[in-house]
Amino acid sequence: MRSLSLVVAFATSLAACGAPRTTATHAPAPIAPPPSAAPALPEVSRAHLGPRDPIVVGSVARARDAELQFCYLEGVKQHPDLAGRLTVHVRIAGDGTVTEAAVESRSWDRGKAKGVEACVLNRIARWRFDESAEKTAVYPLILLFSR
Repeated sequence: MRSLSLVVAFATSLAACGAPRTTATHAPAPIAPPPSAAPALPEVSRAHLGPRDPIVVGSVARARDAELQFCYLEGVKQHPDLAGRLTVHVRIAGDGTVTEAAVESRSWDRGKAKGVEACVLNRIARWRFDESAEKTAVYPLILLFSR
């Protein structure tokens, strides 16, 4: 019997720790532009909100681990020995939308996991977080997939 383990580890915000943002090794998941039919509204002030808590971002990711498990299980159907670590950098705007999700590093064979990675990026791109005073910040998610 096969068991699945998905661990979502979360590091503090790259912006907060001053770490440089390196170029992603995978194309970012496309984010659909907002409909142009709506009139332009003035930007809402979020000054009363504090910076986004990295622990809360990690909690949101852990709450959605079933979505990421689905992606992994689809990959395991084609490659039963697929397992490894995937580090995804998630750029979150002040309004809580994900503006970019990109693979920073991986420990598995990209050829076998290409579909899993695309699925994970597409799922993360749809996530929504609470608003914050930050205009944008990048958070790394470390995803561990094992059998």
